[in-house]
Amino acid sequence: MKDIHLWGVKQNNLKNIEVKIPVGSMTVICGPSGSGKSSLAFETLFAEGQRRFIESMSNYARQFLNKAPKPDIEGISNIPPAISIEQKNTIKSSRSTVGTTTEIIDYLRLLFEKIGKSYCPTHHLPTEKESVTEATDKVIKSFNGKRGYILVEISEEGRVAQAKKLHSLLLQDGYLRIYVPKVDPTKAVVKTTAKAATKKTAKKAAKKEEPLVESVPEVVAKGGITQEEMGTVLEIGDAAAIKKGLPKETFYLVIDRMSFNEDERGRIADSMTQAYEASIKYNTNIITRKATVLTTEGQRLQLSEESSCPACGYTPPPLTSRLFSFNSPIGACGTCKGFGNILDIDEAKVVPNSNLSIAQGALSPFWMPSAAHEKKQLLAYCKKAKIDTHTPWKDLLKSQRDVIWNGDKEFFGVRGLFEYLDQIKYKMHVRVFISRFRSPFLCPTCKGARLRTEANNVLINSSNINDLSNVTVEELCQFFQKLEVTPHQQEVAGEVLKQIRSRLEFLMRVGVHYLSLNRETRTLSGGEYQRLILANQLGMGLSQALYVLDEPTVGLHPRDNDRLISILKDLKELGNTLVIVEHDHDVIKSSEHIIEMGPGSGYLGGEVVYAGSTEKFYNYEKSITVPYLKPSKNFAPLRVSRPVDVESYKIKLELKGAKGHNLKNLDVVIPLNRLVTVTGVSGSGKSTLISKTLYPALARALDIEYMPAQEYAALEGVEHIKNVLLIDQSPIGKSARSSPITYLKAFDAIRTIMATTPEAQTRGYTPGTFSLNVDGGRCPACKGTGYEEIDMQFMDNVVIPCDVCDSKKYRPEILEIQYKDKNIHQILSMTVNEAMNFFVAHPNIRKPLSVLKEVGLDYLQLGQPANSLSGGESQRLKIAKELSQVQQKSTLYILDEPTTGLHFREVDLLMKVLSKLIETGGSVVVVEHNLDVIRGSDYVIDLGPEAGKKGGNIVAQGSPEDVMKVKKSLTGQYLKRYIDSHGA
Repeated sequence: MKDIHLWGVKQNNLKNIEVKIPVGSMTVICGPSGSGKSSLAFETLFAEGQRRFIESMSNYARQFLNKAPKPDIEGISNIPPAISIEQKNTIKSSRSTVGTTTEIIDYLRLLFEKIGKSYCPTHHLPTEKESVTEATDKVIKSFNGKRGYILVEISEEGRVAQAKKLHSLLLQDGYLRIYVPKVDPTKAVVKTTAKAATKKTAKKAAKKEEPLVESVPEVVAKGGITQEEMGTVLEIGDAAAIKKGLPKETFYLVIDRMSFNEDERGRIADSMTQAYEASIKYNTNIITRKATVLTTEGQRLQLSEESSCPACGYTPPPLTSRLFSFNSPIGACGTCKGFGNILDIDEAKVVPNSNLSIAQGALSPFWMPSAAHEKKQLLAYCKKAKIDTHTPWKDLLKSQRDVIWNGDKEFFGVRGLFEYLDQIKYKMHVRVFISRFRSPFLCPTCKGARLRTEANNVLINSSNINDLSNVTVEELCQFFQKLEVTPHQQEVAGEVLKQIRSRLEFLMRVGVHYLSLNRETRTLSGGEYQRLILANQLGMGLSQALYVLDEPTVGLHPRDNDRLISILKDLKELGNTLVIVEHDHDVIKSSEHIIEMGPGSGYLGGEVVYAGSTEKFYNYEKSITVPYLKPSKNFAPLRVSRPVDVESYKIKLELKGAKGHNLKNLDVVIPLNRLVTVTGVSGSGKSTLISKTLYPALARALDIEYMPAQEYAALEGVEHIKNVLLIDQSPIGKSARSSPITYLKAFDAIRTIMATTPEAQTRGYTPGTFSLNVDGGRCPACKGTGYEEIDMQFMDNVVIPCDVCDSKKYRPEILEIQYKDKNIHQILSMTVNEAMNFFVAHPNIRKPLSVLKEVGLDYLQLGQPANSLSGGESQRLKIAKELSQVQQKSTLYILDEPTTGLHFREVDLLMKVLSKLIETGGSVVVVEHNLDVIRGSDYVIDLGPEAGKKGGNIVAQGSPEDVMKVKKSLTGQYLKRYIDSHGA
């Protein structure tokens, strides 16, 4: 079979390389960060595959795409259509869920449409529809041997005519009797409430109400038969009845009176036909033909040609797949419009710090510059109402807090302020102001289900679509394995069931069995999102395609690696070509072909170190990756042992009673001035414990940030730390002009140097002239970004280099200013290494750059856009910023999977940096799966034993050696196997 052949590749830092990738194989691209892996895989291979696909489009589409960036490459041959599966979770919409992303919810909706059974919300009976024949069968079966009436309801509000006109119409059609119930069973409760409201005294109302409420019919048997007290049958044909007229309340037309038995089948069928016709003839408010059967003993049965409740006549909406979709106006809850929550004023945001008094600014909105007038009114009201403005908010009486919050006749209150702002929210700044103080709260109508009530009354095996969306993928998989269907249901929904089962199986195998279908996609980590897309692609069953994947093992416990690798192999077996950028030794071992990039990062990389089969790779001596994969005698521990005896250790944090999400009332001890690693399988509760409970609790206790924390009982030992920092993999800059040099605050010094050159002073330039964030020196066309973004409307936006400044970001006259023969653009294009030599005489620039070198980022360009950095690079940049500042003792650093995107060599480097943070008096807590980090830790807290509901417990804690001795600890067992295989 032919290979994909690339030659003359010069994209980014790639140095005119040539590679061949076998079609239909699993190829891994490895090497240090910044060595050119992503440039080769995504910016060359995927970009060219996608570009060639675009070329097959119509001229209309291509006219927008002509300027799409073509990879810097001489040639490429035999490339299949390319699909990229990246780590980045770019989903922002709260309407996107795991179910919609994997399309399983679409199949579930279809399944409920085809085989779902609608139930009455009041009586919990299945709704049924009966033709005349079915109705006759049901009456004989239910009331065999009894006597009774076949009736037709004539409602109070929807009758076809009123008073005498209706009376004469009934007599003209030959009807002589009506049945008047003692209490109209469908209106009893409503009527009594209305009556009670009109009575002058509560006593009379109570007397009237009691017997009426009690007489609402109750289900007494299966099949929806209800019992009621018999009413009266009246003749309507004699003179006295004509004079008196028909009742104004709902009454029933007597179609026939008979015995219900097999001998009367023909008569029952005729009467039922007549009743069905009469129901729509005499009522304008119903479109469904229906009848009521009442025995002389007061047993009632409702019958209808449309699906309805046999007890009360409740009619469900038509079962269509849109009824079960929260993205459709037909199915979405009317209150929250399908979001599951409503936005309301959040007291935690209005009063972020309840220790402050009103005078100190406890009520945040009133202390905004734009609310000076409202602040004056608030203080004046407090003075008048004798509310002490110097008492902390939390110590004020509840009545005082309530009146300030809700307002009264004299003061509008917090709610009144926001109600007024709602009226002028057509102004942009007002909308921004309101959004700062709003939070989502559970929808009171649907309780977070997102769907209208009727949709949740449709069941399959006693479960509605919301129940199935709330359970984990694992439980859902078990539900569908046990689901038994009739031959008819199999015929109409067999293919749907097959798709649901296979897609759930794929999700199980990629290791996201702990997620539920209604989990919002935007709350997933990059690794989880990538594995969802991977499972979805496998479900589609494409073949002859090129899949380019970016570290699919991110966030996966070593236990789940085997599952993922089997999924990748299945994708390959379908006839696809896989190119995977990866550092994980399991994936590297499972591949057939390896391309190693290197030998260094940035300008020191960009070359192919090795390209060939995996078998030969392990014997390649020049490789920088192989030494970390093979067993070695030099496999020394990564740590200088810092023992921790928790009982006697005095400097520690104690978090007690943590119950957030799946945590089982945990008491956790975190020793300070140590490297503590929190481990466990994906979904075991690591992030809930550290990022969502410990960090917000500490930040609030230290008055740093006021975020809502998951539930916990107490936090002790806060006095041992002065600061807490959460360093995750979120991008470092929101602006396209953000870069490493601006993030480290060293760009100000460079701009000052440029502004002090003689030429710049002659022209009157200031440091601001060299800024990319304000007009002056930056290119007016691209606003200092170096590129333009073209809105494609129906496709992804296309980014092209700026034609005006040729991607140099500055005006031509600014580029004429030079320092040591280099202009500002050339300086920003330097790598950290080059810049350290260039600014050797400027310690204020050299010092932060030296820290970048320390964390292994010396290959980055000073002006490299922050959004082009990988998650691992962003995280190390954040660590570098902390190291470059004056070191604060007693700082707790919390890191979320810092080894993402790091080569084995860089993990060593990271461990040295973390040790340095500890040596300078800091403490480090790391959430991590990487076995090298775990074995280099001082203390390990292992959560589990499984994910989701089966997790949330502490399985083991102590030194890595202690954890390895615990047989229940999956982390300990994999760590032991890893150390044994590497010959420690």
